[in-house]
Amino acid sequence: MKKLDSIDRKLLTVIQQDARLTAEQLGHACGLSPTAALKRLKRLRADGVIEKEVAVVSPKALGYNIMAIVMVSLEREDRNVIDRFEQDIRVTPQIMQGFYIAGDSDFALTIVARNMDEYDEFTREFFYDRHRIKNFKTCMIMKPLKLGAAVPVLEP
Repeated sequence: MKKLDSIDRKLLTVIQQDARLTAEQLGHACGLSPTAALKRLKRLRADGVIEKEVAVVSPKALGYNIMAIVMVSLEREDRNVIDRFEQDIRVTPQIMQGFYIAGDSDFALTIVARNMDEYDEFTREFFYDRHRIKNFKTCMIMKPLKLGAAVPVLEP
């Protein structure tokens, strides 16, 4: 992988703010021709610097009135249990984000539901029926302040 220069960093900053910009807009923002901007963008994708480009959708717009951060501790921590839990996190649509963490809990999840009844049903099915967990703690999100996955692009 090629070392990132200041133009790459500018391009990454701009693309994280709006991935729908045209080649002309990207080039203008970075002081490049549209072709040069696209060539750099293609290289950043190929090198794995840009992993994917997604839309940030409002949960409320889709009827998800409940958002929660849930800390989960597994009953036992062996490789198969962890691998199975991680796989279920990846394929469960109600889980927006999932992290395997160190500390008092094993996992931190961001979960959405339409209402408390749906959240209760989800926790019963996902945590108790599918997995053997020690406990989970729910923190209800009162108001999302920042959603997205932008990474600060700083000089080394």
